[in-house]
Amino acid sequence: MKIEEELKHEFVSPQQRAFTNIIFTSNWVLNKIAVALKPTGLSLQQFNALSILDGQPNKTAFVNLIKDRLIDRMPNVSRLLNKLMEKGLIEKQRDTSDQRVVYIKITQNGINAKKAAREMINGVVIDLTSEQSDLLNNLLEKVRA
Repeated sequence: MKIEEELKHEFVSPQQRAFTNIIFTSNWVLNKIAVALKPTGLSLQQFNALSILDGQPNKTAFVNLIKDRLIDRMPNVSRLLNKLMEKGLIEKQRDTSDQRVVYIKITQNGINAKKAAREMINGVVIDLTSEQSDLLNNLLEKVRA
């Protein structure tokens, strides 16, 4: 359905239409992912943090590395990590020589939860061919350039 029909709005320019369409579609996709993740008990941000950790050497990273690589750059990463720790999905370890340095390590339960969440997200598909997906990716990257 066209964005004008969805929002009952006429746009003053193609650029305004595109900008609004990006925001609207982003929220639509995020909602689909949130519904898919619901059975895992993870938010998209929690899944993202677990994915970052799972991809690191020794499955361990500094808080700042996680903060820098999150897709949704949120100001309160500590709160996000505390929730993951409460769920037993990560562990925090302080550096013995510098107590200010905190290492975050994904647990086996965290790895399992991340894999289950990945399967749920993979079930959310958009009806685009590979060529259409490549075109969309190129256009979105151009918007951010």
